[in-house]
Amino acid sequence: MVFLITGILIAVVAMQVIAEGRLLSAIFMLGLYLLGLLMFTSLTIEIAEERLRFWFGIGMVRKTIALSEIQSTRAIKNPWYYFWGVKSIPGGWFYAVAPGAAVEMTLKDGRILQLGTNQPDNLSQAIETARRQIEVEDTFVVPAT
Repeated sequence: MVFLITGILIAVVAMQVIAEGRLLSAIFMLGLYLLGLLMFTSLTIEIAEERLRFWFGIGMVRKTIALSEIQSTRAIKNPWYYFWGVKSIPGGWFYAVAPGAAVEMTLKDGRILQLGTNQPDNLSQAIETARRQIEVEDTFVVPAT
C-alpha cells in the first residue's frame, strides 16, 4: 500500500516536472522508484547448509548468518511505523517488506536481528529445528574401531 501511494505521488510530481521541460529529471525520479520496487518487493529467507540467508527482491541487499550464531528466536509483532526496508533498531537490525509480524533472533553476541514475515511461527520453528539438527550433529561422536 505504501509503495502504491508513493508511486502515485511520484507519478504526479513526474508529470509536473515533465510539464516544466525537465524530462531527464522525471525519468531519473521514476527510475529510482522502480529500482526501489525491484529491491524491496519481496524478502526471501532460506535455511540451508547450516546457514540462514535472506535477500530482498533482485538480491542487491542480502545477508548470511551461520545458524550456530543464533541463540534464540521468537515471533513478534512490530509497530506500524517500522514500514519496510533495512533499518537500525534498538539492539540490532530490522529487515522487512511490510510492517507487522516478524521473527526476532537474538544472536550469541547479544545483537538482535528481525526478519519480517507473514508466517512468523513457521519461520521461527524452521530456524529452531535447523539449529537443533546442527547441535545433534556436533555432539555425535563416531567411536574409533
